[in-house]
Amino acid sequence: MGRDIIGNRLNDYLLGRGQLRVINKLSFRSKLRTAFLGISLLSILITGIFSYSITASIMQDNALKLTQDTVVKSAQNLDEKLSKLMLVTMTFMLNHSFEDMLRDAASRNYKDYYTHMTNMDNLFSQAKMAEPLIHSIYISTPIGEYYPLTMNRNRANPFTETALYEVMKQEKRNVWIEGHEDPLFMGNQRVLSLILQPVTEYPISEVYVVVNIREDGLRKQVGVETEGGSVRFLLNIDAQPVYDERNVLALQAMKSEPVSRIVGKGTSGYETYGMDGETYLLNYAELGINDWTVMAIQSKNHILRDMIHVKWTIMWIAIVCLFVTWLVSGAFTRFLLRPLHSLLHVMKRVERNDLSARFASLNEDELAQVGYRFNRMLEQIVLLIEEVKEAETGKRATEIKALSAQMDPHFLYNTLNTIYWKLKTKKVEDSQQMIVSLSRLFQLGLNKGQEMTTLEKELEHVKQYLALQSFCYENLFEYTIRVEGEWLRELEVPRIILQPLVENSILHGFKRMDSGGQIDISVDSDEALGRWTIRVSDNGRGIDGDVLLLITCRPEQDNGYALGNLLSRLQLCYGDKAVLAVDSAAGQGTTVILTLPREGE
Repeated sequence: MGRDIIGNRLNDYLLGRGQLRVINKLSFRSKLRTAFLGISLLSILITGIFSYSITASIMQDNALKLTQDTVVKSAQNLDEKLSKLMLVTMTFMLNHSFEDMLRDAASRNYKDYYTHMTNMDNLFSQAKMAEPLIHSIYISTPIGEYYPLTMNRNRANPFTETALYEVMKQEKRNVWIEGHEDPLFMGNQRVLSLILQPVTEYPISEVYVVVNIREDGLRKQVGVETEGGSVRFLLNIDAQPVYDERNVLALQAMKSEPVSRIVGKGTSGYETYGMDGETYLLNYAELGINDWTVMAIQSKNHILRDMIHVKWTIMWIAIVCLFVTWLVSGAFTRFLLRPLHSLLHVMKRVERNDLSARFASLNEDELAQVGYRFNRMLEQIVLLIEEVKEAETGKRATEIKALSAQMDPHFLYNTLNTIYWKLKTKKVEDSQQMIVSLSRLFQLGLNKGQEMTTLEKELEHVKQYLALQSFCYENLFEYTIRVEGEWLRELEVPRIILQPLVENSILHGFKRMDSGGQIDISVDSDEALGRWTIRVSDNGRGIDGDVLLLITCRPEQDNGYALGNLLSRLQLCYGDKAVLAVDSAAGQGTTVILTLPREGE
């Protein structure tokens, strides 16, 4: 009866387009069911020939060798991964910033700790980008500890009181420590650790570099479970798991005599052994970088589960089925999958942001209904996108204008008061220059209501501001402005982004100075990265460490530096591509660095 149904379906298809309407009326489920029955029958017959008569003996003879090649390859890949991690760590320790930190650690120089912390944070980020397996890097020195600023240090666990330190003191060499909960940072992240003592020309001790490796990342490198029922795991020289192992079969294998005997041989190979009345295949390969061993275990019965006897009489049936399949399967499957391909084509066009794509079909089955509903969904999405765009455009413009409209009334009051007293003292020319500068300042600042201006106008705006402040604070400071390339002056920038920075230099940096102040404004570009940089530096009193940390971590609470307002405006214009950094130390001046993309978002 099943053959009659399939034959009838095929005859209906082959009779011509007039009878295709009958098939079109069928549900998509019925079409797939018919195709599944026919192809399944053909597949069973073909599998009976190739699987059992040709490949059975080959699979039995080569199962161990094939698995061994996989295990050796896995060990080689893991060796290369750990070697790359070692190389990244060595490169990290050869960096000038790391050597400068070691030099200060050797001389017990504590004053540049925060400078080193900032420089080392960049090295930490570079190392994690170079090797994604790295979870974190921690450095313990006599002048303090260094770690990524983005991570929360677990202050309750000093490094010298952790098990990592005890192991390093006993081994007195570079050591690998198996999986454990990270005691140095918050979150109880499970990691493996590589601990090194840097080789340096300076007479220094008690400097340790801890590289934490993600345990789940290493587990993926090993490949816990693979096709064919094989389970891989990683053991140390004591036949203990390197990472948290929960597979029952792997845990049972670790307790067996063959595993204990194999670990530490420093070779690769395979063997069979019995456990719980069943035969298992054990493959192993030791790493070259340390004393860890990759192992794989699988049941022999699992490998041979499909090896059953079949009758050679199905050979001719399989040949006939192969011939029939070759004749009808291509056209039949193309017909059935035509609506699906059409819908897939529409979805790919939508993925490329072509929201005008629509599904069309002559069928009336379930798949066609899905396509029509997909069309209606696209129409709703288009309407929603338009509404969201309009709402976001208005909101964004309102937020930018609100942030940029803030102006310090004390500056205007001091400027007008200075003009008044210069007029009282008959300094008419100075008063005229201040009025012209103030007028020009307002003209450039208002910018005809436009938020974006050119760098040329923004530099002119800050020149007028500095000119006014020079009259208000005579002989207090001098300034320079340098632009690397004239083409930079044509770039568009948000208005009034430099004035808050030079205002900080005057009001905060030169607060206790009577003269000798210097403000330097420089504009540079990095064409390779498609970014450009504005630096505003002064030689003022600098920013205390606690205040600098607050400004760096939470610029919205900068206690009068207005950097939170500026950063908010830049992020509204450029998103996360805008970066604001502050480099300062007490008594050493301040540098504010704005890094912006060539084109705004």
